[in-house]
Amino acid sequence: MVVLGGVAGKDLLESLEPFALVVVHGAPSQATVSAQLVAAADVAAGSTDRPLVLVSHDLRISPVGLLDILDSPHDATSAAVVDGPFSRARHATSSGPAGGFTPVRVDDMSRRLVSTGSAHHVVSGPTTYAAGLLRVAAADRPRVARALRAAAASESARLSGMQTIDLALLAVVRDAVVPVVAVPLTHLTVARGTAQRPGAPGSAWQQRLRAASRGNDGVFSTHAIRPLSRRLTAYGLMHGWSPNVVTGVSLLLGLAACALVTVDTRWTWVAAALVLQMSLVVDCVDGEIARFTRRKSAVGGWLDAVSDRVKEFTMLAAVAWVSLRRGNDVWWLAIIVLALLAIRHAEDFAYTTRRRASAMDAPRQVPLDEPLDGGPPAASTVVPGPSSRRTRLVRDVKQVLHFPIAERYLVMSLALVAFSPELLLWALALASALALAWTQAGRLARALSGRDGFHAGRPDATLEHLVDLSVLPRPSGRRRLSWQVPGILIGLEAASLLLAAGSDPAAGAAAYAWLAAVCWHVYDNVYRLRETGHGTPRPVVRATLGVEGRIVVLALVGGFSDAPALPLLVGAVLVLAVHATDSLRAWRGGSAVDQTQAGPGAGARSDGREDGSP
Repeated sequence: MVVLGGVAGKDLLESLEPFALVVVHGAPSQATVSAQLVAAADVAAGSTDRPLVLVSHDLRISPVGLLDILDSPHDATSAAVVDGPFSRARHATSSGPAGGFTPVRVDDMSRRLVSTGSAHHVVSGPTTYAAGLLRVAAADRPRVARALRAAAASESARLSGMQTIDLALLAVVRDAVVPVVAVPLTHLTVARGTAQRPGAPGSAWQQRLRAASRGNDGVFSTHAIRPLSRRLTAYGLMHGWSPNVVTGVSLLLGLAACALVTVDTRWTWVAAALVLQMSLVVDCVDGEIARFTRRKSAVGGWLDAVSDRVKEFTMLAAVAWVSLRRGNDVWWLAIIVLALLAIRHAEDFAYTTRRRASAMDAPRQVPLDEPLDGGPPAASTVVPGPSSRRTRLVRDVKQVLHFPIAERYLVMSLALVAFSPELLLWALALASALALAWTQAGRLARALSGRDGFHAGRPDATLEHLVDLSVLPRPSGRRRLSWQVPGILIGLEAASLLLAAGSDPAAGAAAYAWLAAVCWHVYDNVYRLRETGHGTPRPVVRATLGVEGRIVVLALVGGFSDAPALPLLVGAVLVLAVHATDSLRAWRGGSAVDQTQAGPGAGARSDGREDGSP
C-alpha cells in the first residue's frame, strides 16, 4: 500500500492494520507531487502477484468501512466513492495540505468512473465524490505504473494545490486503459482533510448493517419492511445464520401462508396475511446477511428470486382454487395475472440489458493536462445535492407505480384480510396492468423519439437467449423495439392457453400449471443470463418445442380435444420436468459463475434480486 500526500495519520494506520498491508509512503511529506507519483509507479511496477492500494494520507475511516474494497473477493481495480452532504471534520489532519472529497462521474449502468477531477480539473455532470482510495488489481499494476509515470511528467503535477491521490486517480481514469469500478461507502462515516461525511447513527458495524439494507427497493419496503428486517438480520448475524437457509425459511413461510388460504376460513386468511408479511421480512434478511458478510453468490441470488416466484405462483393458485370451491371459476384471471408478472420481468431485464449494451462506448482518452473532460459545454460541474421533498415524492410515486414485490405482497395481504379471492386477483391484475402500461408508455416514448440512447451497432447479446424460439429466427437486438419480443411471446402463449382451456375449470387449472412452468423457466433463464451471459441451451428449448411449437400444440388441443385438461396437464409436467432438470444441471454443474468470482459490475445486482424487489 502506498500513502500519497504526506505521512499517514494515526487513525488511518489503525484502520489499515487489520488488513496486514505493507505501508509504503510515496515519498517524504515534503516531496513534490511528481516525486510521489514516481515512487508510487515504482511500487506498482515491482510486482503483479497481489493488488496495490493507493490512499490519501488524510483519509479517515473505520476498518469496517474498508472491508468491501480492501478485503474484496474480486480482484478488480476500484475506487472508493462517497455521497454528500459534508460537514467540517472535528479532527482534521495537520500534516500536509488540507484535502477534501473530489467530484467524479460514475456511469449509472457499468458503475465505472468515467471522469474525475482535481483542484485544476473539472468534471462535467459529476454524480458523487472520490474518497481518496484506489485499489489496483494485480494484473493492472504495470498499466497503472505507466499512467502514474505519465502523470509525474505532466504539467498538472507542478500546479499549486494539486493533491497527489487526485492526480493519480485522474491519470488512471483518463488513460482509459484500466476500467475503475466505483465502490460506494454508503452510510459510513468518512473524512478526508477538513471534510467529513457523517454516517448513519451508531457504531461502524451498525452503519455497515444499514448499508447492507437496500433503501431504494420500494416505498413499502423502505419504510415498513426494512426497519423490521434489519433487526432480524442483526440477530441472525450474531447467531451465524446462512443466507440460503434464511431463503428456505422465507419460502416455507410463504407456502405456509398458501396452505392457510386453502383452509378457507376468515381467521386462517388473516393469519395467512400476517405469515405472508413475515415471509417478506425474512426474505429481506437473506440479502442483508449476504451483503453484510460478503457471502453473495449467483446461486444464492437465483434461489432467492426463484423462491419468490414459487410463493407468488402458489398463492395465486391457492386463491383461484378456493374461489372455484366457492362456485366462481377465476383460473382465467389467475393466468392473466401470472402472464402480466412474467411479461413485466422479462421486459425489465430486456430493456435494462439493451440500455447497458447501447451505453457501452469505447473508452475515450483525454489529455491529462486538459482542464475539461470533454463533456457537454453546458453540463453542470456541481454534484447534485440532496433531493427535495418534491423530488422524493415523485420518486416514491414512480416506485409505487412500478409495483415492486413488497407492494404486491401488501396488496395480497390486504385482500386476504378482506377474505375475497376475487378481490385479490383483480387487484393484482389491475395494478400489474397499470405498472406494465406505465413502463411501456415511458420506454416506448423514449424509443420512438430516439431519446433512449439506442445504438444498433451495439446490440444486447443476451436477447436472443431470452426467447424460447426453436425454429423461428431469434431477435438480434439490432432493431429499436427488439426488447419487446420476449414479453410479446409470453403474452401469446398465455392467450393460447386461455383459448385452449375454454370454460372448463379443470382445464383452466391445468393451463395455469402450464403457464406457471413456463414463467418459472423465464425467471430461471433471466438469472442465468444475468450471471453468465448464457441462457437455456438450444437443444433444451427444442425439447419443449419452443414458444411457436407449444402454441401450435395448444391450438390443436383447443380445436380438437373435448377434454383439454389432461393434455394441458401433461404439457405442464413435461415443460417443468425438462426445464427443472436443465436448471439443476446448470446451477449444480458450475455453469453459473459464483458472483464472488465474476467481479464487480458483472452479472446481476449484488444480491441477485429483481429490480424493485427487497
